[in-house]
Amino acid sequence: MKTVKFIALLFVVCLSAVTICAGASQKNSALHSVQKIYVEEMGTSTEAVRFRLLLEDQLAEKGFTVVSKTEQADAILGGAVSVARSGFFGGPADISVTARLTSPDGARLWSANMGGQIIILNPIKSLKFKEPIEYRAKELVKKLRGDWKSGRP
Repeated sequence: MKTVKFIALLFVVCLSAVTICAGASQKNSALHSVQKIYVEEMGTSTEAVRFRLLLEDQLAEKGFTVVSKTEQADAILGGAVSVARSGFFGGPADISVTARLTSPDGARLWSANMGGQIIILNPIKSLKFKEPIEYRAKELVKKLRGDWKSGRP
């Protein structure tokens, strides 16, 4: 009798593990199937509007198709952008971005949160660095594309 209970318990544990793995695989494949993205407003400030436009350009450069209506999209990219001007000692502005990619039915496919001052360690690049908003847009799309390729949500 103990052997039968043990086998039944083992069966339930294995079945649960398979179900959990299948769910994770579905979520990963859902992200990987995204090709057409609608980008929502990321705020009302001029920086947020500019960020959205730069984000659309970066998505197109990385092989995604940016669409003008949510009905045409495989996923919707939304979020918020905040900009804190450089302090008393100067330096680049602090650009923070929180983004979420959702399916048309509202399921979360991917999310990212990045912020803080941007520090460029390469002296030549740091002298040329003047566009923190564009840098954050590139950084966000680079992360999305990398997670898309690897299947990470």
